[in-house]
Amino acid sequence: MDVKEIVKVGDRVELIHMDDTMTRLQPGDRGTVVKIESDEDELLIWVNWDNGEQLALLGDTDKFKIVT
Repeated sequence: MDVKEIVKVGDRVELIHMDDTMTRLQPGDRGTVVKIESDEDELLIWVNWDNGEQLALLGDTDKFKIVT
């Protein structure tokens, strides 16, 4: 199933893994999905993280789960 069909704006997500070395985010950090957009190459899931960061998850690369 496509990630875009699973995650929606307003969902709470928890980071499992991200390769971005320029962020303070760590596995276990949580945030709220605020926008979902896709371009030709990548699905971007924009998240307002609880630590104050606003950073997109890469739908085909980063690992995360939806939490309730």
